[in-house]
Amino acid sequence: MYLREVKNWSDRKGVLYARVDVPEFSEVILRDVIIMSTRWWADFMSGISALMGEKALRPVLYYSAYRMMKQHNQKGVMKIIKEGKLTRKRIFEIACDIFSTLGFGEVRSIELIGGKIRITVKDSFEARGRRADAPVCHFVAGILSAIVEDVFSIRTGPLVEESCAATGNDFCTFSAEVMELGVNSI
Repeated sequence: MYLREVKNWSDRKGVLYARVDVPEFSEVILRDVIIMSTRWWADFMSGISALMGEKALRPVLYYSAYRMMKQHNQKGVMKIIKEGKLTRKRIFEIACDIFSTLGFGEVRSIELIGGKIRITVKDSFEARGRRADAPVCHFVAGILSAIVEDVFSIRTGPLVEESCAATGNDFCTFSAEVMELGVNSI
């Protein structure tokens, strides 16, 4: 996916849209977008954490992102799967390109080892510009969990961040127990 432009709507000041090219498809217009720096995101999360506590923040971010992605997958990923024109591996690659182009980070690897799924991400947006004592990429974990479940028709337990760039690691790594393998597993 390639970001072509971000502009204000001509008739709506303060409302942005983005034009993007999605590989093997066509141009897509994201009709209402915001631009937020990772520093703003980190400050925003710090404020919520101070209000709710870090333990309460994780499930809110994770399940909000998971639910959001599941809803969007119905319009995108699941529709593409039903068409049957692309392999699930290729669909996952495209989803990872979109994830990266939108600034969430770069999915470097995904593995299925001994009943566990493991995903490595470089430059997760939640870890950029932030230092922490514990993993902070809860929103990214929710997005990735929904994508993996839907693309590969598997069911997993929660995707948990095991190591995080915000704590000084080079990458963020996530893992989840596979509860049910699908016919199109990784």
